[in-house]
Amino acid sequence: MFIRKKLNRGGSYSVVLATGERVPGKKHPVSRIIKNFGSSTDKNRIDEMVKEAEAYKAQLMRVSPKAKTLKIVSSDDIQSCHSFTVGFLDVYGREYDKVFKDLSLTPAYTKHLRELAMMRIARPDSKRGTALDSSLYGASLQIDSIYKLMDRMNDSVIDQIKSTIYHHTSSQLALYNEPLDVLFYDLTTLSFETGTQDEYRDFGFSKDGKHHHVQIVLAVIVTKDGLPVDYTMFPGNCYEGHTLIPVLKKLKETYAIQRVVLVADAALMNKVNLSELESHAIDYVIAARIKNTTKTLQKEILDYESYQPISTTQTNDGIDIIASKTIPHPEGGTMVAYYSSKRARKDNFDREKNIQKVEKNLYTNPKKSLSAKFKKPYISVSSDIKIVIDEDKINQDQLFDGFFAFQTNMKTVNPQELLSMYRGLWQVEQTFRIAKSSLEIRPVFHFTPKRIKAHIALCYMSLALVRFIEFTLKKNTLHTPFDQLHDLLSRIRIARIKDSQGNTFDLLENAPTLAPKIYNILNIPWYKKFAHIPEL
Repeated sequence: MFIRKKLNRGGSYSVVLATGERVPGKKHPVSRIIKNFGSSTDKNRIDEMVKEAEAYKAQLMRVSPKAKTLKIVSSDDIQSCHSFTVGFLDVYGREYDKVFKDLSLTPAYTKHLRELAMMRIARPDSKRGTALDSSLYGASLQIDSIYKLMDRMNDSVIDQIKSTIYHHTSSQLALYNEPLDVLFYDLTTLSFETGTQDEYRDFGFSKDGKHHHVQIVLAVIVTKDGLPVDYTMFPGNCYEGHTLIPVLKKLKETYAIQRVVLVADAALMNKVNLSELESHAIDYVIAARIKNTTKTLQKEILDYESYQPISTTQTNDGIDIIASKTIPHPEGGTMVAYYSSKRARKDNFDREKNIQKVEKNLYTNPKKSLSAKFKKPYISVSSDIKIVIDEDKINQDQLFDGFFAFQTNMKTVNPQELLSMYRGLWQVEQTFRIAKSSLEIRPVFHFTPKRIKAHIALCYMSLALVRFIEFTLKKNTLHTPFDQLHDLLSRIRIARIKDSQGNTFDLLENAPTLAPKIYNILNIPWYKKFAHIPEL
């Protein structure tokens, strides 16, 4: 609180008792008048009003516990001072309370799970490291309580977590009148720092290049906005083409999902999967490997004269044209082929770059010829056992520059809409990127199936909280990528001071100017610069 003498237009002075408050969206504190003591042009009267204001302020300071002040003259005036980050617990803790308020866990375990999910976002670490660092983020985790919690996360609790996330995704979409109609499917592998095999951990094709480590396969389904729908774990030696149907069957049985469009990459395109999708009344858009199709179909795809342009864009490199044509697939469904001049330039650039690598290493030591530099479709072995660049292969590869295709069973096919759908597949890739890089879901250091499943479920919860917050901010015209939001939240800090009388005060450190706006969008009260914390 402070006393202000304000000069009015007529030359008089007003005396007011005011306070400064932080308002979301404002850079500087906004004054709020507590009491107006009048106005005057007489100096003596002005002095009297100032004394009245000082007396009133002193009275408020005595009767209001919130108005206590912190007086520091020496180090003896401070019992303790602890500075910690509050942004993550405010934002993700509040979101946790909204999403997971009905989990069948005791209040103590619910609190631990809330803090553990927040810590996985704020500072992913080993469970021991998480316990040691939790006080830096306003949490209070102990290593024993973390492991007890993970042991309580049985299949029933994990199924409840997954169901809760699915229904929250549905309700968020319904809030903005968006249907749950397009699903994006992909999978990845998670490695372990061990070679021990069990029912989940096994050796297989690693998408991270860690073929000497055991792994598990994780399949994830998200919406076109990147909101999580479900996930399923498979043994590490499972072929990815065999994962799709079990996941979709379980999804339809668990959540009673009606007709949707599934979007996936070419790895899942085989006759069994497509037939199963048809039998379960699931529409699909799956990338086609056009170089592996029949000669007749390739000829149709490469016949550019019959393509129809669907978009034209002016860029610095010239005019980018995307054209398409619809081809009945001989095995059922429809193939929609595309040609993109921009993609053609990229295909040519990538090939030239690869050829340069081959030429650079063409005449090196024979052992080096076995390196990955030569695992390209541009070389052959001559009769005298020399590696040479194969011009025929290069010419054949050039024919496909700019061409790509999707296979679909949709009855009504709109090439532009189909292309837009498939481009949304990056949402799954971004989901895996957040899970692996930002949440550090792997490598996994747990070695019992129960703890492994609990670790994956915990990371999935944290991922869901991240995506829900991103979605809410985006819908309120504030697109803040995870890394930027993470940096911003890490700079919202409180210094908690206890004075010699046992009174506790919170001092807000200098926060980013965007922080109050984010709190306002998420309906989180913003902090006062200085506040007395009453005893509980």
